[in-house]
Amino acid sequence: MLKKKRERIVLAGGGGHALSLLEAASDPDSIVGYTAPGAATGMPLEWLGDDSVAPILKKDHKFHIAFVYAGLPLMHKRRSLIELYEGCGADFASIIAASAIVTRNASLAEGVAVMNGAIINRASIGRHAVINTGAIVEHDCEIGSNTFIGPGVVMGGGVKIGRDCFIGLGSKIKNGVTIASGVTVGMGAVVTVDLTEPGIYHGNPLKFHSLKK
Repeated sequence: MLKKKRERIVLAGGGGHALSLLEAASDPDSIVGYTAPGAATGMPLEWLGDDSVAPILKKDHKFHIAFVYAGLPLMHKRRSLIELYEGCGADFASIIAASAIVTRNASLAEGVAVMNGAIINRASIGRHAVINTGAIVEHDCEIGSNTFIGPGVVMGGGVKIGRDCFIGLGSKIKNGVTIASGVTVGMGAVVTVDLTEPGIYHGNPLKFHSLKK
């Protein structure tokens, strides 16, 4: 029986989320380096250059988008990075922690991250989404591409979240709720109604701040 060839993965990003991915990876030795504007302090991997090296590295590597914007958590910056790598024809690897629980009928698209202790129960996860530490995604949920589900988020069954959303740590989302693309939900928020307009929602009861100029 032929031994499966080990993937060679390059992280696109060198910050705290990249370090967390190293901790979560079931085969950390498959992650061989990272790209970033410059070498990052404290990263134990080889810095391979900035994003301009992607067309060269794509020949024998897969990528994982490890960048999460540390300022106001708007996901358009991460979306731009995804499009840059997709534009050069890169392939993407998913990183699934050994301690995560992903049920047999869950659907995970390429490039997703499922971190330590997360639970995905017969749900659909879009490309480049992040299901962070200890988050619970219940049955029949749908998570859009490039959406970040923070640590400890709990969502009931049938929740639908669009693309490019950021759901802050410890948030709770009632079963059946729909959240539009481009929404940010603040830390610890409780969402019991549909969120139909892009913007920032926070608190309990929930308050809304429009992003429109």
